[in-house]
Amino acid sequence: MLFDLRGKRRRLVQVVYSLLAASFLIGFVFLGIGTGGIGSISDLFGGGSGGSTSSQFDSQISAAQAQLKKDPKDTAALLKLAENEWFKAKTGVSQDPNTGQITGISDEAHTALGQSADYWSKYLKLNKGKPDAGVATEMTQVYALLNDASGAAKAQRIVTENQPNQNTYGTLALYLYIGGDIPGGDEAAKKSVSLAPKSVRKQVKQQLDQTRAQAIKFKKQQAKAQKKAGSSANPSGAPLTSPFGSLPNSGP
Repeated sequence: MLFDLRGKRRRLVQVVYSLLAASFLIGFVFLGIGTGGIGSISDLFGGGSGGSTSSQFDSQISAAQAQLKKDPKDTAALLKLAENEWFKAKTGVSQDPNTGQITGISDEAHTALGQSADYWSKYLKLNKGKPDAGVATEMTQVYALLNDASGAAKAQRIVTENQPNQNTYGTLALYLYIGGDIPGGDEAAKKSVSLAPKSVRKQVKQQLDQTRAQAIKFKKQQAKAQKKAGSSANPSGAPLTSPFGSLPNSGP
């Protein structure tokens, strides 16, 4: 859920979270702690569209939707829809060519991201076997761009269970920490360190410890900001969280 703060307070907390998330991403990228051994920030979010256009995936989406209309419980169709909506969304995500930083998300891309997450959620509810770890990897990126650390962590857990290693557990710790789940992050971080080669184990632990400290610091800042904002700033009573900072067109 995105921030429901107002004015300057909202902007302050978004900036703090954006900086926190950026430090997490940069730290994990350069340590090689990422899904599948990522090598750049751009890789973390799919490496860009590569000149593709959203229309290239429309036929795949239409075919899968037709199949789903015949059988609403067709998990293969749901999986295909989740993946192709992600492919379509990537064409509308702009990145800085030098840093890989996300600079914009089109309205069409944001809609596709939401549809991808919806199809994935339906797939998980109907799937009776082992969830597809390959698509789960892509869904971590979908949820990241939707500012949903919890969703990203759940998808990453599937990836980790399929291929438990330093990288997958490190990424899981990242998402859990960003989402404010410190105990869960600690558990994943401990696994990451234990599975890391001895030559880099100390470095990995230091990075994870630093990430944890930043997460705890942010939680305190967030609680302080919420207290100042008062109950009128969040009438629904829902938790005020924005796991991946303020991305263009990513929410109200």
